[in-house]
Amino acid sequence: MRGHLKNLFTKYQHEVILSSTSCNVTAAQVYTDNSPPGIVISRQLVKYWRKLYAPGTTPAKATAAMRGERKLKAAEPLGKGGKFKFNRIYRSIVVMPDLHAPYHHKHALAFMAAVKAKFKPDLVINLGDEADKHAMSFHDSDPNLKSAGDELEATKPVIAELHKLFPHMLLCDSNHGSMHYRKAKAHGMPVQYLKSYREILLPGINSKGWQWAENWRVRTPMGEVLFKHQASGAILIDASHNQCNLVVGHHHGKFTIEYGASSARLYWGAFFGCLIDKDSLAFAYGKHTMYKPILGCGVIINGIPTLIPMLLDAAENWVGHLGEE
Repeated sequence: MRGHLKNLFTKYQHEVILSSTSCNVTAAQVYTDNSPPGIVISRQLVKYWRKLYAPGTTPAKATAAMRGERKLKAAEPLGKGGKFKFNRIYRSIVVMPDLHAPYHHKHALAFMAAVKAKFKPDLVINLGDEADKHAMSFHDSDPNLKSAGDELEATKPVIAELHKLFPHMLLCDSNHGSMHYRKAKAHGMPVQYLKSYREILLPGINSKGWQWAENWRVRTPMGEVLFKHQASGAILIDASHNQCNLVVGHHHGKFTIEYGASSARLYWGAFFGCLIDKDSLAFAYGKHTMYKPILGCGVIINGIPTLIPMLLDAAENWVGHLGEE
């Protein structure tokens, strides 16, 4: 049937119609308008004809190409990025905690820019929850906040600005960051139907310098450090289990570095706070918790962790420096 429909038009007519528009829907309508009554040309057929009449293509190559496109998409929600040099020893690492865009502190990125300028990192790691996705939460969402679509549109410019600041960054998969994947899974939708983080948050931007993974193990002069969004139990037990130091996010009200020792070595685990707007309705659930949000980030210099608080004035504005002036 496909060959019969193709023969309704000469090669020259195909070339004229296909070159007149790049839209398969529009081209299908042109074909249909010039076909005998009752004949409807589909956009899928136009897609095949584009391959068939491309320069240097044979019917066999066109058919093989179409079959290849029908293969099941691999489940790669984290996407693919550039290369991370696992064997390199990193001496200055800036660690960015939970941003929760678009419900982040209004000076969060300016603060991170100051941290970057001071410490000149050779590696930047984001602990996850770069986007909040409150409207898609499994818990009750506040009706006075943005819808899921509006929330995403408000988030994308923030992430784009963050990408300009840190064009190379390793990001940890997280409970808020992966919210749309979790919701899809809960409703029986396979990940093959979904876009990657990169396609959703940074559309149209060359963002190969960003990579997402469940966790990152990085070498420093004082041993390996594991970065992930949440600890599996107590942070020092998790660190000793993985036989390396550990940095996690998730806990907005924890801004500490804890040390422990086994008979073999010294371990440390770090919580680096958050960068949220604590007064946003998105975080109303935290009003009655003991641990209030602490804004800041962390740096690891030659393997030694340091807390960098984001100091605020009485009006909740960042004071504009890192506290050393």
